[in-house]
Amino acid sequence: MKALLLAGVGALALVACTEEKAPGPTATVPAGDEQTVQTASAPQVPVVETQVNWEAARADMAKRPSDVVVPQSAGTDPLVVPMLLPVIVQTASDRPSPPRVTKDGYFANYHLPRYDVIVNGSQKAYAVGAPAPAATDKSDMKFQTSDGSAQLSFSRYGADYLIEFECREIDSPEGCITEAQAREFAESLFVAQSR
Repeated sequence: MKALLLAGVGALALVACTEEKAPGPTATVPAGDEQTVQTASAPQVPVVETQVNWEAARADMAKRPSDVVVPQSAGTDPLVVPMLLPVIVQTASDRPSPPRVTKDGYFANYHLPRYDVIVNGSQKAYAVGAPAPAATDKSDMKFQTSDGSAQLSFSRYGADYLIEFECREIDSPEGCITEAQAREFAESLFVAQSR
């Protein structure tokens, strides 16, 4: 039985080696400030990368209150966008995990009484199903709700930010957070780290 199985695997490997190879699954084609990402199974997705205004982020970081405790971030990737974090007083049981730096940005998790929050920052914006947004359109805050969650997206310093609110307690038709509350949360973010 073992010999039959090995013979079958060997035959499949031989067939795979003799077949013509398909092109790689991803190809990136630059076009000015935009890139188009193509995958074998998906249509073209515009990717918009912008230049981060580190000088403005450092100036705002210098203005933050001196009594704010900035958590140490985790990850080995360099910071590619200014890290915006909220000032939240939490109990020892609710302490968030440290902000995580990734290759294209960061994310930070928070556990609040009515919802959990994830603050994401990225240097890249993906325009799925629509043309890439103009740079001026990105500065406006956009609020969206769905069943049991809400999102607020905006741009600062040339970077894109997304705040996700995952409801744990839904007590109104709007869910656990209104647009005004989400905007207030976004306005409370301070520059915790910069280059």
